[in-house]
Amino acid sequence: MSRLVAAAALAAFFVAMLVIVITSAGGDGGGSSTTARTTTRRATTTRATTTTAAPKSPRVKLSAVGAYDPEGDGRENDDLAPLAVDGDPTTFWKTERYHSFGKTGVGLVLDAGKARPLARVLVATDTAGATAEIELGTSPNGPFHLVTAVKPLQGTTGFKLAAGARGRYVVVWITSLPGGAGEAHVTEVRAFGRAR
Repeated sequence: MSRLVAAAALAAFFVAMLVIVITSAGGDGGGSSTTARTTTRRATTTRATTTTAAPKSPRVKLSAVGAYDPEGDGRENDDLAPLAVDGDPTTFWKTERYHSFGKTGVGLVLDAGKARPLARVLVATDTAGATAEIELGTSPNGPFHLVTAVKPLQGTTGFKLAAGARGRYVVVWITSLPGGAGEAHVTEVRAFGRAR
C-alpha cells in the first residue's frame, strides 16, 4: 500500500513538473519572439535611415537641327537628323559616303532647348570604327567649342564633358570614318545635365 501511495505521489510530481515546463516554455517563447521582432524592427529602421540615394543626372531632351559641314557644301543628310533622337536604335543619321575623308570633320547638330550646363553625352552607333568628339555652341550655325576628347565610336560611347560645359546646341563631330572612307552612323544621342 505504501508503494502505491509512493507511486501515485511520484506520478503527481512528474505531472506537476510537466505543467511547469510547458507553461514556462510558452511564456519564454512569446518573450523571445517579441525581443526578436523588436531587434529586427530596429535594424530595419537603422538601414532605412542610413541609406541615401545617389544624386541623379537629369536627362536633357534633344531635338534635331541638322548637319554641320563647314568644309563642304554646308549639308550632310540633314533630313536624317531626327532619326538620331527618335528613341529607335534601328534608325540613324549618317554622314555622306566618302571615298576619302579629307576634312577635319562633319557634325550632327542637336538642340537642348536652351543654354544649360551639360555633364555627359551618350552616342550610339551600329557601325564601329569612326571617331568623334562633342562640341557645344549657342547658335545652330556655330561657332562651336570642343568639350570632350576624341573617342572611337562603338556600340554606345559615353562622353564626359569638361567641367563647366554649357551650351544649347550639341554637336556630335565626326573626326574620322571607319578605315578612312565610307560612312558613319549615329543611331541615338542622349544628353544629361549636372547631377542635382
